[in-house]
Amino acid sequence: MAGRWTVGPGSQVGYRAREKFINQPAETEAVARTSKITGSVVVSVEGGTVKISQMKFTVDLASLTSQDKYASYQVYQRDFFVRSVYLQTDSFPTATFTADSVSVPLPASGPVSLDVNGKLTVHGSTKDVTAHVQAQAGGGQAEVAGSVSVDMRDFGIDPPDISFTRAEPTLTIEYDLKMVHA
Repeated sequence: MAGRWTVGPGSQVGYRAREKFINQPAETEAVARTSKITGSVVVSVEGGTVKISQMKFTVDLASLTSQDKYASYQVYQRDFFVRSVYLQTDSFPTATFTADSVSVPLPASGPVSLDVNGKLTVHGSTKDVTAHVQAQAGGGQAEVAGSVSVDMRDFGIDPPDISFTRAEPTLTIEYDLKMVHA
């Protein structure tokens, strides 16, 4: 397990936000994903403890694409407005999560659940966040999945309010990282 681990193929990061489309009777969930993620962590094992350090992950926000079934023909419009008007990806093309280190007891088997305190930079603003993580490793591969809840306004982003949809300010950033031993 010890050594550097990098983001591998099959990884995804995205968001899930509540929204109300003008032509829908109830709120729906806006879901967008991207596989354009880079990053790594360093793992060391001492005795019965695993230390994960030097965590840094960067996501290409301009590549976020809607995945939800409710948006239908309006998906392209929503993606365009979210990227260009709200995230302003021409000026702020990436989001980055960094954390110093976290230690956990060496698991006998199965996944480990932990909270990782770190910093999230989006739209030029950096805020302290807590990532809720489930991780499992074996055979030179690891999977790290979880979520971070944020309020867009904390990062200087107004919740999308477009003629055909309005989003709630709180969203969940979700990730499923397939890590490979470098």
